[in-house]
Amino acid sequence: MTKSYFAASVPDFLTQPTEDILGRLAIRVGSEHSGNETQQIRAWRIQIDLLKNALAKADSEEWGILLELPLLRLGRRIDAIMLIGDTIACVEFKIGSTNFSGSDVDQAVDYALCLRDFHAASHRKRVVPVLCSDQASLSSLPGSIEFIDDVSQCIRTNAVDLTNVLGTIKDLVTGDQINWQAFDAATYSPTPDIVAAACSLYSGHSVKEIGRADATAEALERTANRLKEIANEARRDQKKVVCFVTGEPGSGKTLLGLDLVFSGTSGRVAEEPAALLSGNRPLVFVLQSAIAEDARQREGIQAAEAQRQAQQGLQTLLGYLKDHADTNADPPENIIVFDEAQRAWDADTGLKLLGRAKSEPELFMEIMGRLPWACLVCLVGSGQEINRGEGGLALWGEALAKGEDWTAHISEKALAERKGLLGFFDIASGADVSLVNDPDLHLNSNLRAYRNNLHGAWVTALLDSNTEMARDISIEMDHPPALVTRDLSEMKAWLQMRRRGDQRVGLLASSGATRLVADGIPPSPRSDDLRSVVHWFLKPAGDFRSSNALETPLSEFVCQGLEIDYAGLCWGNDLTWDGHDWVPRKMRAPKWQLLKKEDARQYRINTYRVLLTRGRAGTVIFVPNGDETDSTLTPKEFDGIYNVLVTSGCQRLS
Repeated sequence: MTKSYFAASVPDFLTQPTEDILGRLAIRVGSEHSGNETQQIRAWRIQIDLLKNALAKADSEEWGILLELPLLRLGRRIDAIMLIGDTIACVEFKIGSTNFSGSDVDQAVDYALCLRDFHAASHRKRVVPVLCSDQASLSSLPGSIEFIDDVSQCIRTNAVDLTNVLGTIKDLVTGDQINWQAFDAATYSPTPDIVAAACSLYSGHSVKEIGRADATAEALERTANRLKEIANEARRDQKKVVCFVTGEPGSGKTLLGLDLVFSGTSGRVAEEPAALLSGNRPLVFVLQSAIAEDARQREGIQAAEAQRQAQQGLQTLLGYLKDHADTNADPPENIIVFDEAQRAWDADTGLKLLGRAKSEPELFMEIMGRLPWACLVCLVGSGQEINRGEGGLALWGEALAKGEDWTAHISEKALAERKGLLGFFDIASGADVSLVNDPDLHLNSNLRAYRNNLHGAWVTALLDSNTEMARDISIEMDHPPALVTRDLSEMKAWLQMRRRGDQRVGLLASSGATRLVADGIPPSPRSDDLRSVVHWFLKPAGDFRSSNALETPLSEFVCQGLEIDYAGLCWGNDLTWDGHDWVPRKMRAPKWQLLKKEDARQYRINTYRVLLTRGRAGTVIFVPNGDETDSTLTPKEFDGIYNVLVTSGCQRLS
């Protein structure tokens, strides 16, 4: 059985009776979906006849054809794929349609992009999206077909001109014919963005259903299953456990937390109270808004009720702590996921926020310690502390040493981290803490940068000032780690050309890069301007509030934990290069001031770690030219930044 509902060479397709092909399609759709498929079969009949007429007139003896190729495991299928030499035609039919709507064009392009990015046999092949509205009076055929990152503009055609479209694509062929059997059998390994993943998990799907189909996915699923095992053991044995899940930015930690809360046998699906908490309010509100809107459309419930349900599973950390500050206020959730646990604040911050001189880990373990059993899952991202008062894993070590009856599950990798639990125990000899080495709780892969799985290692080398290592890593990559330009308009044009299908682009900038305003780059919305941040991530292209408008950048404080497809990073001179090392600075008007405290220096470097790891498909960096007449915009400093980025493997944008 083929993965596609029907797959064959074009000569075989032309000789097979239409009724036989229809029968195969109907059997597959009937076995995989329930419901009345009469309308679908009627559309298929027209579609098959159109394809037969078009292919019979084309020189197509060696071509392959696939009908209804499933993409995501959640039900998306491509109507038809024609393998024309070494070029892939991805055809979306709109039977009975008389026009070419913008949403239909986006759908066709999005399918082509999904093939390019996630389908193994489509990698490094040119893909042409085609929208066929069979009843349209006029086709919109381009004078030439031009490709951006191997995907062309969408060709819009009616039934009559479909033959001409296939002939135009045939003229592009420069290599060997793609084998249709190998193409159909190839793996499809999708990587959903965090917003889509949250909606899918909330609706009852698991990590296995929405994730990839490769070794990366197997490791992610293994960790997901391990977390559920630990939670079930805690409930069965009535004990208290804390799990530290570690990994680089984009490795899938938040995805695992959402999976534990919303799916499987341990979280809300099993009617076991559970919630994911984050001190990152923008992340919480963006995911709440996306989940609520998806649930409203999918289930037909009122917007207010959808929002209430989303808020039960996704909450802010500070709100949770305030609600349960009273010693009699036992929490309803036995399972809590603490997102970005490395950003937990210390006792001084606890005194300021809650009037209690206790760190966030201490307060959490005190509150959950009131329950007969508890499972606290801490998601830890290395090198992402970006604010004062964030104490890293050492605070958890101190809280565990003070607490009672808690068992900690953690990998050896996490124990070896700077400021890690082990570092605390070396200092505080005699700490009585039960530790379980759990290697499945560390994620080595990068899901976010799906086109550059070495991207996280490159960012680490770059920000560690190891330019030689960064350069070596970049050479091993299929794509440059980033592009770099001195022209803001050039960067925006590059991003706009990649805003296709469902893909999202946007600008990013450090909160400390205050002098970017001289280049016309406004400040980011504040982290408490949640409506603006939600609009930035969720509004579609054409809405000036959307990230796609490329009008407003987001800072590290409002984009951490979230992601876009293509990021435009505006590099300010709050982090400059002295020829050997990065020089973190802050603006003390009217001049820059060096950051001398080690934690402040690290926060600034971590800011750029966050910004450099937001782009899923690619990142382009804008470095200003500076201004000789302004001492806060020294051209030599910007030249140094630009040159070290190029030396470290970035490619000049041309």
